[in-house]
Amino acid sequence: MKKYSCPLFVLTIGLLSFSACTAAPKLSPMQARQITTKMFESGYENIYRATLTVLQDQGYVIKNTDMASGLILASVDRKKSGGSQFFQALMVGYVPNKGTEIELSCVVNKLNETSTELRINIQEVKYGQSSVFSGSGKQDTKQIYDPKVYENLFNDIQLEVKRREAINK
Repeated sequence: MKKYSCPLFVLTIGLLSFSACTAAPKLSPMQARQITTKMFESGYENIYRATLTVLQDQGYVIKNTDMASGLILASVDRKKSGGSQFFQALMVGYVPNKGTEIELSCVVNKLNETSTELRINIQEVKYGQSSVFSGSGKQDTKQIYDPKVYENLFNDIQLEVKRREAINK
């Protein structure tokens, strides 16, 4: 029995490692919509402006807006520190990881005079170089579907909507 224990141990560790690396389950379009969409009992303009305010409060730079279509595009940069980039360049000859940017798009839809739907799409984009000879560019884009992220953002927007309604009364 002793001569089989070492290979059995290695096999068990290998299987555990492999199962730990499996991808998260893929969401259906309806599941993704449930996470990324919220209905508000407030007017269109109030939701639109509250969303802009919250995004700016959270450090997003507003890239584009169109109130007629309800579109808001924003991003926030999460660059690696200069020291980190220096050491990457020193050790491997280029900067494989220059940091990430969070890109966010919102679509505000008027359902009626007192109900508005807000859908938010969040992506994390990693920037860097793939080799010494390549320029810097997008290395990877990942769609964010963490329900907590969306829940916190929707709660902040709801709070801003209530603040605005209290001011207007």
